[in-house]
Amino acid sequence: MRLTRVAACRSVVGCLLALTLTAPALARSHPATVLELAAQQKNLTTFVAAVHTAGLDDMLRGSGPLTVYAPTDEAFARLPAGQRDALLADPVRLKAMLMGLVVNDKVLVHDGDATTTGGAVRTVGGQQVAFGGDEQRPTFGGARIVAADLQADNGYVTTIDKVLMP
Repeated sequence: MRLTRVAACRSVVGCLLALTLTAPALARSHPATVLELAAQQKNLTTFVAAVHTAGLDDMLRGSGPLTVYAPTDEAFARLPAGQRDALLADPVRLKAMLMGLVVNDKVLVHDGDATTTGGAVRTVGGQQVAFGGDEQRPTFGGARIVAADLQADNGYVTTIDKVLMP
């Protein structure tokens, strides 16, 4: 098949236009915010709903850097039903609990070859929360870290296996 100059130019222009329109989407390798990232995780639906109920959406969409320690759906399910239902229905208690899981800084569990198993961080809720465990089973505030250092443009999400109450 032989292309004429006009057809060849149209093909090149079409390819360039398509590349120009899709390049920004291709350049972004991770979600823009920790809230978007959490919403993409299948095991954080209760956490994301709690963020909405507590009115903390804007905080988790902020410029960061933020580090969020998000309890998994299984962690919420382990709470006694009455306690879980009361917590999820109370925006004030939810806000206090969630602010104890957010740090206004970049805090990596795995930084190069090192794993954070000691020290503590201050959360936006004012609590001092300690790291513990060992390299194979690091913990945050006594909760086992399930998945660490999931990256968004404005910070990181680390999932934990326990709901930490202030």
